[in-house]
Amino acid sequence: MNLGQTMLSAATLVVLVALVLNANRLIVEGERDIMKGEAFDLAVNYAQALMTEISLKKFDEKTDTGYQAPSDFTPPASLGPTPSELSKISPWPDVAPFKSIWAYDDADDYNGYERVINTDLMQGLKLWAEVYYVTSSNPDNPVGSATYFKRVTVYAQHPSYLNTISFSTLVTN
Repeated sequence: MNLGQTMLSAATLVVLVALVLNANRLIVEGERDIMKGEAFDLAVNYAQALMTEISLKKFDEKTDTGYQAPSDFTPPASLGPTPSELSKISPWPDVAPFKSIWAYDDADDYNGYERVINTDLMQGLKLWAEVYYVTSSNPDNPVGSATYFKRVTVYAQHPSYLNTISFSTLVTN
């Protein structure tokens, strides 16, 4: 082989290596995009399930079937689980099977609640909830006194595939 053929062979090899590396990069980026989509789908499904779980609970621990004045409800500073309810969820954060389903009896118990979702496809999807009182005229901002309305916000995040997203609803007495 002469020098020209050797140079052409070397150039062809360099181009082939560059093509293989680019193809590999595209495959890796495509798989990452697929995982981001899966993380988003899991987050939506599990956040919706958690919001449904919360919405099915009593409005307040002190709620009964009769009329309740807002002053009878749990004070805003005390929203969250009681120590006995919190002790039923171990380890923390909650993992499947989720103990909050039977440990918590009212919506505001979920204030500060954390749940980690581990599936065959993805590990470490984190959900957490905030619950606070709002008014009917301003349902997005917390108020410092008990009312007939609680805003429930569920956040979802994955450290590698999903920035924090949130879902919110109102529960009422």
